[in-house]
Parts: sequence; structure tokens; C-alpha cells
Amino acid sequence: MESNLFQKPVVTVGDNKTEPVNDKATTNTIELGKNGKHVERNFDRPRSPMTDEKIIEFKHVTKIFDGVTVIEDENFYVRKGEFLTILGPSGCGKSTTLRMIAGFETPTSGDILLEGKDIVTMPAYKRPINTVFQHYALFPNYDVYGNVAFGLKQVKVPVPLKKKDGTPVLKINKTKIKYLKKQIARLSKDNIMDQNEKEERIKKFEGIIEELKNTPEQAYKYRHLSNAEMDDRIMRALQIVDLDEMEGRSIDTLSGGQQQRVAIARAIVLQPKILLLDEPLGALDLKMRKDMQLELKEMHRKLGITFIYVTHDQEEALTMSDTVMVMSDGVIQQIGSPTDIYNEPKNAFVADFIGDSNIYNGVMTGEKRVKILGKEFTCLDDFPIHDRVDVVIRPEDIKLSTTQKEDSFEGFIDSKVFKGIFFQYSIMVGKEEVIVKSTKDFAEKSNIYLTLIPDSMHIMKKQLSTNVFTDIQIDKNNNVVIDDVPFEVNITQLLANSNVDEDGYLVVGNSKYDLTGFKVTATVKPEDIQITDDISSSQIGATVISQVYKGDHYLIIARTDDEEEDFIISTPYPFNVGDTVGISIPKDKITLRAKGDISEYEI
Repeated sequence: MESNLFQKPVVTVGDNKTEPVNDKATTNTIELGKNGKHVERNFDRPRSPMTDEKIIEFKHVTKIFDGVTVIEDENFYVRKGEFLTILGPSGCGKSTTLRMIAGFETPTSGDILLEGKDIVTMPAYKRPINTVFQHYALFPNYDVYGNVAFGLKQVKVPVPLKKKDGTPVLKINKTKIKYLKKQIARLSKDNIMDQNEKEERIKKFEGIIEELKNTPEQAYKYRHLSNAEMDDRIMRALQIVDLDEMEGRSIDTLSGGQQQRVAIARAIVLQPKILLLDEPLGALDLKMRKDMQLELKEMHRKLGITFIYVTHDQEEALTMSDTVMVMSDGVIQQIGSPTDIYNEPKNAFVADFIGDSNIYNGVMTGEKRVKILGKEFTCLDDFPIHDRVDVVIRPEDIKLSTTQKEDSFEGFIDSKVFKGIFFQYSIMVGKEEVIVKSTKDFAEKSNIYLTLIPDSMHIMKKQLSTNVFTDIQIDKNNNVVIDDVPFEVNITQLLANSNVDEDGYLVVGNSKYDLTGFKVTATVKPEDIQITDDISSSQIGATVISQVYKGDHYLIIARTDDEEEDFIISTPYPFNVGDTVGISIPKDKITLRAKGDISEYEI
């Protein structure tokens, strides 16, 4: 059935049947990976054309490039009419996921289902999916109308073949048989799938092939669209993107935002079931990006089709989406509504990546009691006593006062910045920094009292997969400072196409940046940290507090001498709990992500 994308948003529920948009919130459960973990997807997004019917589903999808796993056992689904944003830092696997949906990449293992049918072997041009890229690839020699018309010239529509007596012409569907044979060939080469499951699926496909050979189907011929049909589609698409009075304009006379809308019109005029958007706003300036966020959201509502959007920009994800899927290192970290992702992060990575957060190493000291900042607090989450945990506190959830209260504790306002509608304070509590956002104006370089209420603290079991050091600063020598110890890093990863000049400044084109004091998040894999019993040759000293044998290596947690940082280390060599060790991290093994606006450090 060919859907009409240019009517008011409705939901196709069967042949020639439609239902009004469902404005009510729904709750679904999805499976994440083979471990059977489930995450509740709670939604309350009025005016979205989203339904409960799945349109795209990934089942145990793995993608390996040159021996490197970039997507690992990916499981998720997207619903018809949903606006899903895949969010994560560079290299997390979000664009690879999008390319596999589009058909530009093929999974090494697993299934990708479109409306319940496996499309892994289906070529990109046969999928009812279109993509809008960051670089729009518009044709400068065509006007707006010509650019939108380009793809339509290749479109053919089916016409049923009939005999002279009016009865349908029937033929064996060789295309379906060829497709199923490709599926069998793909499954035969899959070395990751369970052997019994593989044999069962191959047998099922072989049965379908035999049935197709014995069951002729309606035959079709295909024709191009008429000029009138093309013109109708083009003008409807241009109306949706608000360019219907600019069809004769040359591409080079359009603004960046207008060119973006031409690219979207060129995609939707083909009437796809899914529109993929790969960081499409990246080339626009800040104001235009914000305007286009609202326009894209409105286009999604008008079209009523599924949008899958890829970005590393948290604001874009939270502003536009019905659902946000956060990824890191090829693994889905969390799926949920923007509100859930922000207010209930599942781990420290999500908390740090979505908005500003204070993240502390904590330890459970009793029933719903946790110790951070050298003090004990009551919390809502409960873990076994002595468990190491991550404690996440949003800056806006901390209350400030100049007078001491029963449950408050003292800090010192080291600095403050006015952000327009609130003040952002850097408050020192002992050696720990606490970031607070408040509408109240307090004096800089003065004592202040802080209050944490139980539901402001999100307690989560400490992850033993990746070392994440949040809110650390770059010093004057372009090192990052972890627990008062400088570690050499490559700061050019913070800005594309940058280099460091002879004076130590970060340079991009004609712009120069002094990053002294700039805050970043540093990430280090456990296998990239070097551990030794020779402390004198290391960067920082620590004590082994935990060691677990993993079959071919040991997973060690080493805590710095002042108990401020834990390092998770993978090593083939055993140590003893209580051993004093030295830790070093090579420069090229520390990944950086900016925590603030780097433009403020331009000189």
C-alpha cells in the first residue's frame, strides 16, 4: 500500500483504513541484549503521530569492521510515527546503526526487521527509507523544484497485469525467491548465531521458497509518474517545508536553513516510511539550529512518519524526540523519553552525557545511607552495605542558604557565573567541587550552606567497564588533572581540524584557544591503564581494593591514596588486595569530551 504523506497525520492500520493520531501516553518494554535486561519506555508526548506498532526492529545485531566490534548485540525497536534520536559521542556507533537501517552497511550478525520482515539483504534503493545528511548534496545547477524532482524521475509505480478477459496475470515471484536465497546464504556464513537457531531458520526459508514456486502471484508492469503526478507531489512537499513560493530559486541564493529544508523535501517527496537524519543541523549556526529543531518537530507532526535522528547534541535530542537512545562504545546505554533520560539516568555515563551533573564515588554505609563528600546522607536507593556506587546529583537540585539548617553542610563559593536566568556556582566542599545552579545571588569567595534532599541523589552501582572522570580541568600545560596529578593528553580531539601551536594554544583556522581551566570528561578503557609495583616510574600511586579473575585476565580496582578516585584496570598479572601500586596512562589512550562552551576560551 502506498501511503500518502501529505495529509493530516493519521496512522495506517490496514488496507485503506486509518485511525486518528493517538495522543495518549503509552508504556512499552524492550529487551536489551542477550542478558534479558529490560528497560521501561515511558512516553507522554502529546501531538506525536506515534503508535504501538513496530516499524524497525534490531535483533542481536553485531557489526565488526576489520576485527573491531563497533556494534555489539544491539537490540531495540522503533514504532510507527515515532521520533527516535540516537545520541552519543563520536565513535559510539550511532551513525553505523543509521547506515545499517538505510542499507549502506550490512550487519555481521543479527536481524533488521522492517514491519516484521528481515531486510538485511535488501539493497538500499529498494527500502522505503530516505536519508538527509549533514552535507545536503544539493545540485547547484538545478533550482529548488529541480532538486526536489530529481529522485521522482526514477520512481515507478506498479500497474496490475490483466489478460484480455480481465483476469489477472499470475507469475512465480522470482524476486522473493532470490531474496530468500540471499538470506539463506547470509545465515550460512554467520559464525555468531546459535547453530540450532541457524538451521531452524534456514529450513523455514527453504519451505517458503518451495511454497512460492508452487503459488503464482499477481504480476505487475511498472510506469513512470506523469508530469502532473510529479508536480502535485513536489508542491505538497515544498508546502510542508514552507518553500512553496521559492520553487524557482537557485540553490546558491538560499540560506543554510533553506537548503536544509530543500534536502528534507527531496527526501519526503519519495514518500518514505522512515526518514533518517544524520546530524543534519551540524552545518548551521546556533540560532538557525534552534529554529530548525522546532521546524523539524513540526514537520514530523505533519508528515506522521517515523523519524530516526542521529546527533551528539544533547539539547537537540531532548527538544525534538519522543524517544532518546543513548549509546557508548557500540552498546545501548539507555532508552526512554527525554524526561526519563534526564531525570532517571541508568548509569554515570548517561548522567554525565545528558546535561550537567555532579558525579561522586560513594559507598553505602547503611540502609539507604550513602557517604559522599566526606559526609553521610539519606537516599532513596538501597544497595548492600560497603558497596561502591556512583552518586549523581543535578546542579539545579542542590539548595543553597547563608544560614545553617539541620541537614545542611558548609562549602566555599570559589566562583560564580551569571547564565542569564540563573547563577552557576563552583563550591568547594573540602577538596571536592560541587556545581550548583540557583536563581539566588550569593557573594563569591564566601561560605555557603548546601542541602541535599534524598530524591535529588541518583544512586547507581558502579560500572566496571570504563573509567569515566567527569568535570576535570585542563592545566596550563594542556594536561588533564586527575586527583591533583597531571596526565598528558591530546587536546586536538576537542575541536575538529585543530592543532597546537608553539605557544601551546589550540588553533583552528584563524581562531586560537587557551584551554587553561577548561572542563572536560576523560574516558579510559581498563585495558589501556598500565599497573606496576614500581611506583617511582608511574604517574600516580594507589592501593588495590578489589581483584576478580575473569578467566584470561584480572579486573582490578585501585584507589588513590587520598581515596578520591578509583581506577578500573584490566591486566593479565595478579596483585593482592592491599598492594600499593603505580598507575600510568598513555597519552593516546585518554579520550576527551568538552563539558562547556569552548568558544568562551578563545583569545
